[in-house]
Amino acid sequence: MKVAVSLLVLLCAFQFAYAQAIMEPADRPVTLTGTIREMHAYGPPGWGETKKTDAKFSYLVIELQKPINIPCTPERPEWRSIDCKSTRQLQLFVSSDSPSELELTAKKLRGKRAAVTGTLQWHVAPGEMTPIYINVTAIQASPIGS
Repeated sequence: MKVAVSLLVLLCAFQFAYAQAIMEPADRPVTLTGTIREMHAYGPPGWGETKKTDAKFSYLVIELQKPINIPCTPERPEWRSIDCKSTRQLQLFVSSDSPSELELTAKKLRGKRAAVTGTLQWHVAPGEMTPIYINVTAIQASPIGS
């Protein structure tokens, strides 16, 4: 009996540790805390298929401790696990044609914890490198313990 109870407790702890948070509604601003990271990827024309000729670029993400997800309708029901997958990394998008205060702040916070506020969106274009990205409206350094 003790073994069964211990196994049940372990299973529940494992499930809780890998649970994802569902952020609803998706069109409302949220504040997420995590570490700002700089990522590198290949761009057009082949987005990594022809590495010798594809452009290289960098982008910033906020890396969360636990994966999140937002409501999703897959293109086909059997594609739900691919189209609607959760993620721990969200690409930071700042609506601006020139480097803004938000972008400069994000770059200064690379490798550090930050609180990022914005709305979450599903990726739809090749330049959106993470399954979910955040349209940033505010960013600030975060204390270590938060």
